[in-house]
Amino acid sequence: MRGFMQESTRSLKASFMIVVVLLLVPVILLPGETLSGERKLPDNIILFIGDGMGIPHITAARTILGSLKMERMKVVGLQSTIPLGCYVTDSAASGTAIATGEKTYNGAISVDCDGNPLKTVLEYAEMEGWSTGLVVTCAITHATPAVFVSHVSSRSMCCDIALQMAESGVDLIFGGGLAWFLPSSDPASKRTDGCDPLSILLARMNVVMSPEELLQLPDSGSAAAFISLKHPECLPGREISLSEMTKKAIKILSSDGKRFFLMVEGSQIDWEAHDHDFHGMMLEMKDFDDAVGVALDFSMADGETLVIVTSDHETGGFAVHDGSVADSSVTEWGWTTGHHTASMVPLLADGPSAEKFSGIYENTRIGKLLIGLVRSDHGEHE
Repeated sequence: MRGFMQESTRSLKASFMIVVVLLLVPVILLPGETLSGERKLPDNIILFIGDGMGIPHITAARTILGSLKMERMKVVGLQSTIPLGCYVTDSAASGTAIATGEKTYNGAISVDCDGNPLKTVLEYAEMEGWSTGLVVTCAITHATPAVFVSHVSSRSMCCDIALQMAESGVDLIFGGGLAWFLPSSDPASKRTDGCDPLSILLARMNVVMSPEELLQLPDSGSAAAFISLKHPECLPGREISLSEMTKKAIKILSSDGKRFFLMVEGSQIDWEAHDHDFHGMMLEMKDFDDAVGVALDFSMADGETLVIVTSDHETGGFAVHDGSVADSSVTEWGWTTGHHTASMVPLLADGPSAEKFSGIYENTRIGKLLIGLVRSDHGEHE
C-alpha cells in the first residue's frame, strides 16, 4: 500500500511539473494566427500592381539585383488575366477585375458590359471608414488608378475620370496628370469642358504640384501631389522614386490610427516592355521592388498590414535566355510581341490573411477577397 501511495505521489508530481513546463513554453503561432487558432484579419491593405510585370521580368530583376525585397513574402499564387470578349486583356479590364471582383471588356473602367457601375474595394473601404490612397508613376487618370475610384465606359475619358476622382472620397492621390484637373481656361489644361476638378480637391485636401513639395507634405490629413502635368518621365529622369512616394503615403494614411487601403502602381514597367527597353524596364522593376520593401518594413513593424504584390498582365512576351548569377547579369533576352500577352502573372502576399491568396485562379478572385476583407462582416464577397 505504501509503495502504491509513493508511486501515486510521484505521478502527481510529474504531472504537475509537465503542466508548469507547458505554461512556461511560449506559444508558437503561424503568421496571422490568433491564440484561438483563428486567422487574423488585416487592419490595413497595401496592394502593389506592377503594370506589365510577368515572371520573366521578376527573374531578370532578381538576377541583376541579386535578391528582391518581394522575396520576403511568404505566399505565392498565379492569376489569369483574360477579360470578357477576347483573350488578351488591357489594364482597364484587368484592373477592374482586381478592384471589383468582376470581369469586363477591354477599355472599361469599373463598369460592366451594360455600363453599370461596379463598386470597388476602395469604395467599400471608404464606406467602412477606412482611409484610402492611390500612388502611381503615371498620370493618376490612367487606367489602373482610375478603376479604383471612377466608372466610365472608356479609359480614354480622362476628363470624366479626373472629375469623378476629385469628387470621390479618396484621401490621398500621388502621381502625374495635373493637366486633366486644371480648368480649360488654364493654358496647360487638357480639359475640354468648364469643370475645375482642382478646385474641388483644394477644398478638401492639401494639394501640391512638385516632387519636392510632396516630400514636404504634413504627415497627416488628406493630400494630393501632382509630380507632372501629364505622365511623369521614365527612369532615370523621374525626380522622385516610387519608394519615397509610398513611404510618404503610408505615413499620412496611418497617422490617425484608422484602417487604410493603399494601391501602389509601378506603371512604367509596362511602357518599357512595350518599347523593348530592357535596361529601362530593369530600372522600373528596381524602383517598384524598393517600394514593396518600404511596405514590408511597415507591415513587419505594424503586424496588422496585408501586403499584396501582383500584376495586371504580362507585356512583351519577355523571356530570359541567358545570363550569370555570379556576374549579376542577363546577357540574352527576347520578346515575342510589342503588346500584352495572355500569360498568367504572379501574386505574392504577406501579412494577415495572406494565405487566402495562394493557388491558381481568375483575377476576379483578388477583388472578391479584398472586398471581403474590408467589409464589416469580413465575409468573402463571392
